[in-house]
Amino acid sequence: MMRLISRAGPLLALAVLIGAWHIAVSRGWLGNPFVLPGPGAVARRAGDLWSDESLPRDLRTTLGRVLAAFALALAAGTIAGLAMGRSTTARAALRPIVGLGFPAPKIAMFPALVILLGLGTASKVALGFAEAVFPIAAAVAAAASRVPERLTWSAESMGASRSAVAFRVVLPSALPGLLAGARVGLIGAIIGVYVGEMVVSSDGLGHAMVAGWRQLDTAQLYVSVVAVSVLGFVLDGLLLLARRRLMRWAPENASG
Repeated sequence: MMRLISRAGPLLALAVLIGAWHIAVSRGWLGNPFVLPGPGAVARRAGDLWSDESLPRDLRTTLGRVLAAFALALAAGTIAGLAMGRSTTARAALRPIVGLGFPAPKIAMFPALVILLGLGTASKVALGFAEAVFPIAAAVAAAASRVPERLTWSAESMGASRSAVAFRVVLPSALPGLLAGARVGLIGAIIGVYVGEMVVSSDGLGHAMVAGWRQLDTAQLYVSVVAVSVLGFVLDGLLLLARRRLMRWAPENASG
């Protein structure tokens, strides 16, 4: 019963949110319904956009960009984090870059990315990558630095190369930190891609939101917001599922 309740929790929370939204709009608590249409109006507009294929097309475009940005950030952040966590030379070279890039507002770099990479997909992927790579690298570096030396010494004494030690000993030991950083990085990739599409794009969910705003189609605006929120929720859920599969030994995953 408790497992059923915990799994139904997100659905119950969503139902409460939609109910509160409907009541607030129907009673005029939020002002003019034009500013914030009710859930019914947004759902009808989503149906129209789905029927003319614009919503599925924008969803596929944004999803592809997010997955590309996240995959690149995961690979680069993992390699950089392992190097920082296990090598003093790499730590001295990379820590200032990560320390500067992690808190910096990445959107400030977007005009330069557009000049370098153009108005198409590459600049949006680059912004999503920039939002995602630094938390992943920082998390992996912290986790890798805490791997007991006896594990690496044992592997080296049996003839393992430095790269084998890094990827067969250090990386599995740092997996909890990597997955925690990956979860933050995933959200960063979604934010970066969506904001990039808002600033300059002709497709994607971010462009659909700006188009709705410019055309005074507020229902379409909120369709885009809901769609990217659902996309983030689904991708985060898949990442959590992968975490449970990879870390069945962890106490929080022991119950399955």
